[in-house]
Amino acid sequence: MKSKQNLTWIWWLVAGVSLVGAILLLVFAVPGADATYKKVMLSIIGALMILLSLLIVYYIWISRDKEPNFFLFDRQKKANISVDALTFKMVNERMTFYQSMVASTVEELWQGDVLENATKLGYRKVYRPLLAYKMLYDLADKNLEAYWQLLFTASDATVNSLCSALEQGGEQEMVKAFRYMMEHLRDNPEKIKSFISGNERYIRGRMLGYIKHNIELFY
Repeated sequence: MKSKQNLTWIWWLVAGVSLVGAILLLVFAVPGADATYKKVMLSIIGALMILLSLLIVYYIWISRDKEPNFFLFDRQKKANISVDALTFKMVNERMTFYQSMVASTVEELWQGDVLENATKLGYRKVYRPLLAYKMLYDLADKNLEAYWQLLFTASDATVNSLCSALEQGGEQEMVKAFRYMMEHLRDNPEKIKSFISGNERYIRGRMLGYIKHNIELFY
């Protein structure tokens, strides 16, 4: 992101050139100035205008988002799309790919310590809440009994890690309800299934919102 660090001094330079140009215009308007003096002033002002135009063009070029963002990068266009154009479909595809990088199987996600492995969770563990949301979303989206059994047989440590990861992402009420169900209602799996499936749309929105809010951390 080094190029973006240059934007501040470019704006200072633009401001300086504009100020000098404005002063010269005032000087150019001095009564009694001869033709030679005015020609010199016009030449200087013209050169400053060209410099100003070049600085603006350079600013536009340097401010382009050129570094690939995990969620925004379009491999066909070889450029990042606007964060406003990000959809849940794109998020889900990227998170499926991310899951394959941090765990070789679905079982490993639920039976290992992936949610506690800092080396796999990115800067400031930014992927941790997303991974937890994705694990719950896949339960509801795929609705496979084998997946549900991974949840129902998950250890207390795994459930606590999942809840902690969701809390890291700002989740509160859903975590309370989920934790209670996993502690007291494992003998009533249909109620847990209904709770997670009923929150599928909510989980989608939370994942998308979390990414947009933290988009600069995914470079």
